[in-house]
Amino acid sequence: MQCITLNTMASISLRIDDSVLDDLAKVEKKWQTDRSEAVRRLLLNSVKEWKIENALEEIKQHKKSIGKAAEECGLSKWEILELIKTKNIDWTGYSKEDLEKDLAKLK
Repeated sequence: MQCITLNTMASISLRIDDSVLDDLAKVEKKWQTDRSEAVRRLLLNSVKEWKIENALEEIKQHKKSIGKAAEECGLSKWEILELIKTKNIDWTGYSKEDLEKDLAKLK
């Protein structure tokens, strides 16, 4: 028995301003590709960026773990930690007041 996997793609249509169409033509020329491929690649990049920004926001709100966020974004834990560091996101939930309480208990 042989298993065959079919990749299916959906089609979308959209309206864009002439200025965006002009920019898209520049992308097509630079990448030496057709419009469909250029739009597909741009959309994939935008979705990936959105997933990362959304995951970082959920980490900041303590709604998502670093491991889960990294997995959903297709990144390693080290990569997501580097983004957290770069964007100065508090992901521990450990405040200055918590530190002071803990230090007072140690005295």
